[in-house]
Amino acid sequence: MVAVKSSGVSRFLKSPDPACRAVLVYGPDTGLVSERAAALQKRFAEGAEEAEVVRLDDRDFAEMDGRLSVELGTMPMFADRKVVRVAAGARLNPDELKAALAEPPETALIVEGGNLKPDSALRKLFEKLPHAAALPCYAEEKNLGALIDEAFAAAKMNIDRETRTYLMNRLGADQALSRSEIDKLILYAAGKDRVGPDDIDAVVGDSAEVAVENFVYLVSGGDSRGALRQLGRLAGAGTPPQVALAALGRHFMKLHMVAAAEAANGSADAALRKIRPPIHFKRRDAFLRDSRHWGSHRLQAALPRIQDAVMKARLSPALEQAHAERLVLALRSR
Repeated sequence: MVAVKSSGVSRFLKSPDPACRAVLVYGPDTGLVSERAAALQKRFAEGAEEAEVVRLDDRDFAEMDGRLSVELGTMPMFADRKVVRVAAGARLNPDELKAALAEPPETALIVEGGNLKPDSALRKLFEKLPHAAALPCYAEEKNLGALIDEAFAAAKMNIDRETRTYLMNRLGADQALSRSEIDKLILYAAGKDRVGPDDIDAVVGDSAEVAVENFVYLVSGGDSRGALRQLGRLAGAGTPPQVALAALGRHFMKLHMVAAAEAANGSADAALRKIRPPIHFKRRDAFLRDSRHWGSHRLQAALPRIQDAVMKARLSPALEQAHAERLVLALRSR
C-alpha cells in the first residue's frame, strides 16, 4: 500500500481497506497515536462477539525471541478474533517483522511508533507491503479546532472566536491531553452559557505559563518591583529563572519586530498578524503600548543584554536568580 497522507488518515480510519491486516501508527503526537490505534483496534474487531487484544512491548521481546511471530501465528483460544498491539521500541526487530508479514496475517497487527523519519525501516516496511499501511499522526490546528467545537457543541456551551483561539494557544500538541483539558474546562464552567478567558486561565494548562507571561509584561511595562515579586513567586513554584529569561527574550523580540514595522510603515497591524502564537486580545493593548514606549532602537539594544543574561544563567545555575534580578533592574533603568 502507498503511505497514507496526514490529510487522508481520518478517511482511512472510517473505511480502511479490507485487505489491510497490519498498520503502523506513528508521529510526535503520542495522544493522537494512541487514539487512532484504539480506533483501529475497534475496526479490526468489528463483527466479532468478542476479540482478544494482546499488547506487546520491549519487555515481552526481551523475555522471548520471536514473540511477535508466535502471537501473529497463534489463533485466539477464547475469542472470535485477535488483535496484537505493539509499542515500537529498540527491541522490535524490523527483519523479524518483515518475515512475519510476508503473507497477510490472520491476526491483525497495530504498531504504535514515535516520530519516525522517512528512511525508518518500520515506515518503509509498512508503506511498501500490499496488505499494510502507515498512518502519520501530526497535531494540526484544524484538528484541535474541531476537537473544541465538538466538545462545546456536545455540552451545549458557547465560546466566541477570540476565546477559542486563546484556548487553542493554551493547549499542547498532544491530542489526548488537549481533550482532557477541554473536558476539564467544560466541567469547571458547567452552568454557564458562555466560556470566557478567565475560565481558561483558571483551569487549563500549566499555571506557570500564565505566571511567566505576567512576568514578561511586568518587565516590558516598567514595573520592576512587580516583576521581581513575580520572579520570586516563579522560583518558589519551581519554575527556573532560565525559563522566565528565555520567555522575556522572545517577548522583547516580538516587541522589536512590531516597533520596527511601525517605524518603517507607520502601522503595526501587519506585523502583529504575523506573530505566532498571536497576541491574545486581553494583552494586545499592553503589547502595543510597551512596543511604542520602548521603540525600535531601545528594544534592539535590550536584546543582547537579555541574551547575555540567559547565557550566564545557563552557565551558572546557582546564580541564575541573581542574573535574572539584575537584568530586570538593568532594563528598568534604560
